[in-house]
Amino acid sequence: MKTKVQKLADADNLKSKIPASKLTVFTSFGRTGEKGLSVAQMTELRRLLRSINADYLVTKKTIIDRAVKDSGDVDVLSMVGSLGLAMGKDDAYVTAKKLYEFARKNTALQFFGALFDGKFISNDQFMEMAKMPSKEVLLGRLFGMLKYPLSSLAIVMNEISKKQVPTT
Repeated sequence: MKTKVQKLADADNLKSKIPASKLTVFTSFGRTGEKGLSVAQMTELRRLLRSINADYLVTKKTIIDRAVKDSGDVDVLSMVGSLGLAMGKDDAYVTAKKLYEFARKNTALQFFGALFDGKFISNDQFMEMAKMPSKEVLLGRLFGMLKYPLSSLAIVMNEISKKQVPTT
């Protein structure tokens, strides 16, 4: 069992890690009376997150609560089940998407919300962020929308030129 000094040190350590991450997701990996994530699933989750420069941390709710006290309206103690934090250091949308894909395969992983740009976003807002298409897909759609009027004009002009009778 950790001493109070060790718990305060853990809270301070976590307090320094949270602002360094672009997205911090509050998750539950096990609830009372339900089957949680197995050790193999937890290892898979950690490997998945490590591949995108993110971490998964499991600690006591009181330590997490102490670490995020300055972050606004985060009520950690009301979150049900064993609590874990997924902290993404790079692209927040990639982290959200990977967590969402993992949670679809492993229903024991559930979300409570996230800290994004220093503000708490609800579970619904996080899910909307996670379901958003990737950057490449959005750029492809934008390119298609920009290209469509020009290609349509070219097709129309080509058809008009075919219908005109040559004057010789």
